Amino acid sequence: MNWNEIISNKTRVRTKDSTSFGYVAGEYKDKLLVIEGKLVSHGYIIPKDKVENYDGRELSLKMRHDEISSDYDL
Repeated sequence: MNWNEIISNKTRVRTKDSTSFGYVAGEYKDKLLVIEGKLVSHGYIIPKDKVENYDGRELSLKMRHDEISSDYDL
């Protein structure tokens, strides 16, 4: 995957349970910074190996929304 393209496009992120989760704002080594929310935003550090698919518009994760909120909170 072209991580630079994904980050510069602020690619939207969708969870395994089809919840729109936010966008990719950056990367550090093998992890992605995902920002959720517009007015009040919150960050999450997601390992790249939790990415299931990138269709050119949206990044799909292998995790449900509740797994991300509890385990990868910044």
